[in-house]
Amino acid sequence: MTMMPVEPLLAFALLASSPAPIVRIDDQAPISCLSSDEMRDAVADGRVIQPAEASRHARHAAPGEVVRIRLCRQGEEFVYVVTTLKRDGKVARVTLEGQSGKVATIR
Repeated sequence: MTMMPVEPLLAFALLASSPAPIVRIDDQAPISCLSSDEMRDAVADGRVIQPAEASRHARHAAPGEVVRIRLCRQGEEFVYVVTTLKRDGKVARVTLEGQSGKVATIR
């Protein structure tokens, strides 16, 4: 099979004319965090795991000291957002599924 040479301008025109969807892989639903009372209610109702358990999951995923833990809503789901401080001074933000404690993201 022989390739025919294509002028660079023509190649650009061909690529630009074919519609390609733009997909952002990190485009997630916005996060809104709950108050302490709302967090307590969600835990008491069994809708999410205990904060101490979420803390353990986060420390396992990103070893360090937990400096902040928040329960938030991302779309219709609950997520824990846990901030850990590593020994080398780096900060990690771990997002966990609220019901299971499964790690969703580490940044």
